[in-house]
Amino acid sequence: MNFYLSKIISGAKESLRFFRRHLKKTIAGFVVLFFAWAAYAATRPKQPEYVTQIAERTDLRQLVEAVGTIISDKDLELQFPSVDIVMQVYVKEGDKVKAGQRLTALRSGSLAAAVTGASAAVQSAQAQLRELQEGSRPEDIAIIEAQVANKRASLEAVKQTLLNSEENIRIANEELAVLEKEARTSLSGEVGTSVSTALQYLASAKTALQVTQGVFNSNEVNDAVVKNLPSGYDTLIVNLKSSLERVSSLLTSSAPADYQKTLRFLGQVRTEINMVSDVENRAYDILSNLSLTSYFTNTSRETNKTTLATQKANVQTALSTMDSTIKSLQDSSAAYDTKIVTKEGEIRTLTGNRDKAKADIATYETSLQIDQASLALKKAPARQTDLDTAAAKVRQAQADLARAAANFNDTILTAPVDGVITHVNVKTGEVRPSALPAVTMIGLSPYRIEMFVSEVDIPKVDLSQSGAIKLDAFPDRKFQLRAGEVDGASTDKDGVPKYRIKLDFVFPHDELKIGMTGDAEIITGEKDDVVIVPLRAVLQKADGAKYVRVLKKPKDAEFEERTVITGLEGEGGNIEVEGVEEGETVIVLIKQ
Repeated sequence: MNFYLSKIISGAKESLRFFRRHLKKTIAGFVVLFFAWAAYAATRPKQPEYVTQIAERTDLRQLVEAVGTIISDKDLELQFPSVDIVMQVYVKEGDKVKAGQRLTALRSGSLAAAVTGASAAVQSAQAQLRELQEGSRPEDIAIIEAQVANKRASLEAVKQTLLNSEENIRIANEELAVLEKEARTSLSGEVGTSVSTALQYLASAKTALQVTQGVFNSNEVNDAVVKNLPSGYDTLIVNLKSSLERVSSLLTSSAPADYQKTLRFLGQVRTEINMVSDVENRAYDILSNLSLTSYFTNTSRETNKTTLATQKANVQTALSTMDSTIKSLQDSSAAYDTKIVTKEGEIRTLTGNRDKAKADIATYETSLQIDQASLALKKAPARQTDLDTAAAKVRQAQADLARAAANFNDTILTAPVDGVITHVNVKTGEVRPSALPAVTMIGLSPYRIEMFVSEVDIPKVDLSQSGAIKLDAFPDRKFQLRAGEVDGASTDKDGVPKYRIKLDFVFPHDELKIGMTGDAEIITGEKDDVVIVPLRAVLQKADGAKYVRVLKKPKDAEFEERTVITGLEGEGGNIEVEGVEEGETVIVLIKQ
């Protein structure tokens, strides 16, 4: 027993000694743990704060709200339909008037004349109807028969003229062909000679250009050009090249077939040779004025000048020869040209006579058909359709008379309904109408409410939807309304497009006045027993899908994004949703 007790005491003493040895280390460890916890608490992310709302099941109403104003059902602007001078004004602002009462009148002299004219037109139409009913006189028939015979004779004469003209044209064309053939045959030899001459001197001009090109491509001349840079050298080279191309093209072109084409060809050749002459003259001038160099010596300059002078002379000879060749061919062909031109003029004249005869035939045929139809119409008894047409013209004339009489009556402006005059914009002696209505009035008819809503709300509004208005003049009452009119186009209100809606009072109210305003609302939709959440709680993904954030537990920070289908937007900023159950907590806003 004493042995075990001594063992226990010995173990306790040993433990005490161990605790004393490790006490400082233990305290240091606790201090380190404390500061580590404090640092974590200070630096860990702050938990977000949620603004939430419980999904409710309730009845939902959708409203469109705006300021409403009381207006009259008949706010009338009266204007004269015709222009004249005001002769009399019978009312003033504030007067109560009855339907049909005179308000103002215009001078009516011009409209009285219109009535007289319309009356004359009625008499004329009635006379034409009687003429159809009585039939044609023999004298009228005889006159038209004579006209028909005259037109028929004229038509036959014009047809003969057409035949003569066509025969004359045929003969003239044959004579022209003979003249042209004779000219080609007679001038064929000279044409060939002229073409050969032109090609020969065109080749001479080409040679001159090539020689000149060779001169300026030589080393000694090129050296002087590079060192002196003469004015006009670049232009000369360009003209030299283009002239050479055109001359070469003419040399390879097809030879003309007749003397007229040959003359045109000779003219082209002459023009090109003249341009070559200009090039040669310019080349000679530039070479003559080049300063001497070690390569381009005086001997070299004189030698090249002689070369260019020779080519100038050759080109000038070609130019003179072309002038002689052209003149010779022109002289030889002049007689034929005169005869051909004369014959062509004759053909044109004959062609004009023929075309005129054709036009005259068409005119006489149409005129003859009209006269024959008129003769048949005169001989035939009046058809019932003609009688009906004439009777219709009588009625039309009578309608025009009635219209003229109505316009005459429009010179007097009358009240269309019972009401009160609000403005009188006319004075005796002034001309009407003008931009302003002559008289404005308010009809004594049921009042309405006018309100303007945004383009976002207008699609929700339909006719016959119910509503109400709380007028400022009657703050404790709500007046029941029903949508009566919805404008199809927007109206600019302070720079913003708005749509006007007119609402009718369900019950009459004599105590109301025009111009009273108040807060109006239209019930655009209602649903019973639906689940609603705040509109701000509904979010939209990039693909257009809508969702809400639903807390998994009311006091838990975790939530799920749940896809929903939205429905009616109601008052109070709530919206109908499908996909959320009643009583679930949805996140409206997350505060970081």
